[in-house]
Amino acid sequence: MSDLQGQAAIVAGAAMGMGLGYARALAEQGCDLVIGDIHPDVEEVARRLSGHGGRIIPVISNVSRASDARRLVETAVDAFNRIDILINNAGICRRTLPTDTLDESLDNYEALIGTNLRGPFMLGRAVIPHMIARGTGNIINIATDHVHTFPGRPTNGFGVMDLYDTSKWGLVGLTLTWAKALAPHGIRVNAFCMDATESPMLRFFAGPDVSAEAKARWMDPTAVCGLAVELIAEGPGGRTGENIGVWCGFEVALTHAPRPLAVIRG
Repeated sequence: MSDLQGQAAIVAGAAMGMGLGYARALAEQGCDLVIGDIHPDVEEVARRLSGHGGRIIPVISNVSRASDARRLVETAVDAFNRIDILINNAGICRRTLPTDTLDESLDNYEALIGTNLRGPFMLGRAVIPHMIARGTGNIINIATDHVHTFPGRPTNGFGVMDLYDTSKWGLVGLTLTWAKALAPHGIRVNAFCMDATESPMLRFFAGPDVSAEAKARWMDPTAVCGLAVELIAEGPGGRTGENIGVWCGFEVALTHAPRPLAVIRG
């Protein structure tokens, strides 16, 4: 029996790509799941994953809306009477520049900050009281290698993603503060700082002219989703408050034993 058997999880952005991968990995461990996405395909995903033993409930939702974020959490609590895991995977990516017009920038701001930062913020705020009541929980936020990257490479957003990078820096801020504030309640909070991983979002952003050489560097999402299971399975004494590098050309692994929160550096 898996250590995660019977745990209840919410996976946001689960209709495709990495979110689907996280949902599948948790379902294979016997978790009960509420899976949310703006795309109706999330209902078909629930049907496909339902053979693994756990209960899978789809919710068509937009995490940038408070009512939808609240509905995801209420659905999990009503169905499972607990929430053990939150994977804040829902996210979008757009090219944005400081030279964009104000009107264009405001539209992009609402979309990117709303989905990538406000969504995880609201889901966290709604989930945390339930985790505190149980004295346990795991939150995984999905950040970017632009924030925490491999040795020898400068932290950057390539100059064409100012709003995306702003949303992810904000998400790391939530991760580190939540980890410290929630550690006394047995709740662990970490971020995956993701490099290029094969997914529909990356294919769309890269465009049709991306080279075969570049595609060959993209990481296999299966390995990354397995890392999430490994992180959660560390249990109450596991790491918290870490920016976990998940980088092309490097082993997808937890590279050191859990360390006391006070000495963790991002």
